[in-house]
Amino acid sequence: MDLRARTDKLRNSFSFKLFATFTLLTALITTIFTVLHISSEIDDKRAAYGEKAQILATNLAENARLPLYAENRAALMLLVTEAMLNPEIHQVAFSTRDGRVLADAHKQADHANPALIRKTAEVRSAPQIESAELAITANSSNTRALIGSVLLELAPAELAHLTRETAIKSFSLAFAFWVMVAAFAHVALRKATRSFSTLMAGIETMRAGNFAARIDVDSDDEPGRAAVAVNELAATLQERDRENARLHEELIDALRMEVQEEKKLLMAKLIQTNRMTSLGLLASSMAHEINNPNGSIRLANQYLVRACKDALPLLQQMANEEGDFSLGGVPFSIAREALVDCGATIDRSTERIAHVIQDLRSYSLGERNEFVHDVDVKQVISGALTIVRSHGKYSGMTFFSDAEAELPAVTGSRHQLEQVLINLLLNAIQATPDGKGLVTVYADCDQVNNQVRILVKDDGEGIAPENMKQLLEPFFSTRIKHGGSGLGLFVTNFIISEHNGQIEFNSTPGAGTTVTIRIPISHIPPQA
Repeated sequence: MDLRARTDKLRNSFSFKLFATFTLLTALITTIFTVLHISSEIDDKRAAYGEKAQILATNLAENARLPLYAENRAALMLLVTEAMLNPEIHQVAFSTRDGRVLADAHKQADHANPALIRKTAEVRSAPQIESAELAITANSSNTRALIGSVLLELAPAELAHLTRETAIKSFSLAFAFWVMVAAFAHVALRKATRSFSTLMAGIETMRAGNFAARIDVDSDDEPGRAAVAVNELAATLQERDRENARLHEELIDALRMEVQEEKKLLMAKLIQTNRMTSLGLLASSMAHEINNPNGSIRLANQYLVRACKDALPLLQQMANEEGDFSLGGVPFSIAREALVDCGATIDRSTERIAHVIQDLRSYSLGERNEFVHDVDVKQVISGALTIVRSHGKYSGMTFFSDAEAELPAVTGSRHQLEQVLINLLLNAIQATPDGKGLVTVYADCDQVNNQVRILVKDDGEGIAPENMKQLLEPFFSTRIKHGGSGLGLFVTNFIISEHNGQIEFNSTPGAGTTVTIRIPISHIPPQA
């Protein structure tokens, strides 16, 4: 196997996808927390420099009380000059209480420094205390007159260096943490997916045609139960192989006896059995190959939903402090709701995939799906139309549905009945020239026969009279050259029969086809 094939195999493997998803999510969460930590550290340092600037401004205010009261500009400039010797001080200005600036000095702005920290302090006269008792009881804020104010701007030269140092240390620690988590996840995932590897090895052996092989089951988890199901399916296929061999022997006996009619019947039965065996094997392979990643997607989605639930308050706090920001190319104010909706959509979609796979496996093994007594026919029609409309290649079709307001429930499987309508809708679309036409779905209640009736009508090419008798036969299709399998109506008829219903076809070549389905209602309404 060359390097490219090995790379493709690794990229498409379940363990690699799970590992990549976990590590990327961990990296994202680690980055978010690191950025929040750096932001908090920077705010703390700026607050410390702000306190320092306030202290310096207060000291200057105490020293400038008499010169500012006397409006002694020379003395004030001396204080300003002495203060400006401090390399971190950017500007000092003394102003009277009416706003006149008596002394001012500032340095040239350095664009490499962060924003200046500006603080002001009031210059008030000394309190006049006449006695000890008055000194104890007097309010000093009422005995000190306002003389002016001092403005001080601090340009901390070390703040940028401390910011870079904090960022480097924080990101280094975050990267080391992420590497350790990724390494631990790699080891844990290899151990967790070991049973999946055993399961896939057994399936590969069976896919090669060795249905006698069995997968060793050493756990009662999801892979173990899947291995049990695959073993049961392999046993069924092995039994079908024995049946094929028996039919083959009967065919040889028929050839030896030169019984032509019997030979034809046995040959037809052999072909049918081989086709159904291949179909069962294909269904099994598809069910397993889809169900495993679907389960992984569902588990990953549950983790992502919980992670989003924990992360959203932090992101919202960040948005409140820093303003709206982009998340996945979308503003956070919009992406917040989209994240919740996406999680719910993934959960519903994976649940539907699981139902479809279960129905496919049940049909392959000859099992009967669980029926319920409250299937809403309107929901069945709505679900089938939603699935068909989701295909962009059918954008030229117009779908119209109508149903009686008080439509009774039927007994059966909602997913199987949806599959019936999907098959009929797809046939109606394929019978419509150029994929442009009208398909109508109507449902009503036949009170006389205690049945719910569903009609699917199209304005397509219709069905030729010579094909009407073969419509429900397996592998019969007029679209074999265009990808048709000939199993759609065969499966549809099987499902309707399981529901104790009937299916009818009424078609005029060139004028369209109407398919009528009749399903018994769950409860017979009382006679009026």
